[in-house]
Amino acid sequence: MEELAAEVLAGLASADTARLEAVRLTEVEHNEKVYPELPAGRPENNHPAALAWSNIQVRNRSAIRRLLEEFEGRELALSRVECRGPTRAFERYVVHTDCRVTLTRDGEAIPPVQIFKDVLDWDGELKIFRYYEP
Repeated sequence: MEELAAEVLAGLASADTARLEAVRLTEVEHNEKVYPELPAGRPENNHPAALAWSNIQVRNRSAIRRLLEEFEGRELALSRVECRGPTRAFERYVVHTDCRVTLTRDGEAIPPVQIFKDVLDWDGELKIFRYYEP
């Protein structure tokens, strides 16, 4: 999880949006692996995966804009990552929820921040669901 967060921080500091997207869930992964196992993805709920993905994309774009404003060009060190929420197990993956990162600047800790909220884990491969938008 720390490697994932370090990659995100490097992407934010350098405003490298391709780098930020590389560690995030893709549309295919969402539609084929994740969404079918979520409650909203059940056929009886009649909520199309494409609509869910579209909503995620809107919120993700907004979050990235906000995060770049806050972190671009800043030299911060990662201290730790903590997911405070419950870990939710699904058939093919696990979701770590309410994730926060603790950073340091010039050796001093900064209160934990939420850059991403949920992280999916497929047998050790970690992907961010979307970047956090308060």
